[in-house]
Amino acid sequence: MTEPDITPADTKPVRDLLAEHVPLALIVDLATPEATSAEILEAEGLPDEAWWEPGQEPADRDGA
Repeated sequence: MTEPDITPADTKPVRDLLAEHVPLALIVDLATPEATSAEILEAEGLPDEAWWEPGQEPADRDGA
């Protein structure tokens, strides 16, 4: 089986989501609904900050 030709333009939407701190597990679930994010969650674990909970905001990681 041959690998598809993937260009940087093909991966830009995913890279943009990752840059906005969208969890990789969510991107996988959206891109391949038949797949599950359980393996990614098990491997990576939950983030240090529960940014999705009320009153929690993500830390400024880029120092801006």
